[in-house]
Amino acid sequence: MRSYLQDIHTNEIQSLINKLINFLGERELEKCLARYRSSLRSSGPIFRDYYLRSRHPWWNTLDIFLGLEKSGKSIRKNLSEDIVRLAGDAKKILILTRLMPEEIKQKYRKDLTDDQRAFDYLFELQIAWHFYLKGYNLKWYANDSIRHSEFLVTTPDLNFNVECKRISVDASRKIRRRDFYRLTERIISSVDKYFGRIEIIINDRLHGSDHFLNLLTSQIIENIESNHFEGEFEIPLGHVKLNLDARKGMTFDFDGALAKLNQELSSKTHGAIFARSLNGRPVDPIIVTLESEKSDVVLKGIRTKISEAVKKQLDTATPGLMTCYLEGIRDFSDLAEGSGLQAMTALLFTGEEFSHIAAIDYCSEPRIDKHQNDDNFYNQSLIFYNPNCKFEKIKDFHFLSNVTRKFEFKLSDLKGN
Repeated sequence: MRSYLQDIHTNEIQSLINKLINFLGERELEKCLARYRSSLRSSGPIFRDYYLRSRHPWWNTLDIFLGLEKSGKSIRKNLSEDIVRLAGDAKKILILTRLMPEEIKQKYRKDLTDDQRAFDYLFELQIAWHFYLKGYNLKWYANDSIRHSEFLVTTPDLNFNVECKRISVDASRKIRRRDFYRLTERIISSVDKYFGRIEIIINDRLHGSDHFLNLLTSQIIENIESNHFEGEFEIPLGHVKLNLDARKGMTFDFDGALAKLNQELSSKTHGAIFARSLNGRPVDPIIVTLESEKSDVVLKGIRTKISEAVKKQLDTATPGLMTCYLEGIRDFSDLAEGSGLQAMTALLFTGEEFSHIAAIDYCSEPRIDKHQNDDNFYNQSLIFYNPNCKFEKIKDFHFLSNVTRKFEFKLSDLKGN
């Protein structure tokens, strides 16, 4: 067991991040950050703060970190959750890449600077780190292998393949985050005299065309211009609930308000906060939420991605673990029992093509538990074990116990599914 490696001490954060910069390559990193800064300059405030800043796991944090170093400011005195998390990522990468063949190390050096898919590759390393901490050995498959998973885990008792898949539930939703932020930009620009809350429910999916977004915006703004500041009102595309007031220059805790909003939102509701600045403080927040009455097809999208990965990546002669990072899902509390995700997974396990799969593990967006002396960063995990796995020896092996926070179920114990 290597549990001591989970700890990140304040005095090593700056060094770890600089070592990560050296690993990625300073010149390549500066090119990536230049593209990132250019995108920020050409985007609106909502799209910039909610989409571009989270599109890559590190660009925003690295930009802040390098700015602090350039200005000579103390990193220790300006620590944020994101900087600490970045140092944690750096530690994992620096240790794991020492164990890799050179070609695999070079692959990750390139992959982790991919603007569109860096989260995918970072997830692979986070899962590998879990097994490394438990003292197991990792074998990384060469790029020229025709059919392979991310890596093979070898333990004293058994060996098994691990396939990692980042699944954007956004692609299967009636409202995609990118389109929601574009809509919010339009609404915010038309309500600069007010603060409060705008809750929108539409009858159909949110179409991404400029025509549709402009039409929905105009229907909402018409109510406000008719002095409808409070109450629920029908619009041709659905209905809107307003709770607005004239701007007052009222300051508020932006981070706290955002955290509260994220807790309030259901898995199919999108939300964003916009705030103006007065004397360097956020004031007069406007909260916009949007939901569609149409059902999402998220489960179908997840099922398709998993099925394709199992068929193409995991060798049937070796036990396999499928790990899925569900982008956009923050909490599994309502999905552990009696959920569509559980039923869909149980159905997958009835198929002969899944007989070599020992379990499917679903991972949430990153979470943090704050304590007096330290913070605990983790991904919540929901793991379902396959009662029909053909490898008897692996059925009682606990893949992710004692390291990640999780909900754990054996599907054979669940009745009526």
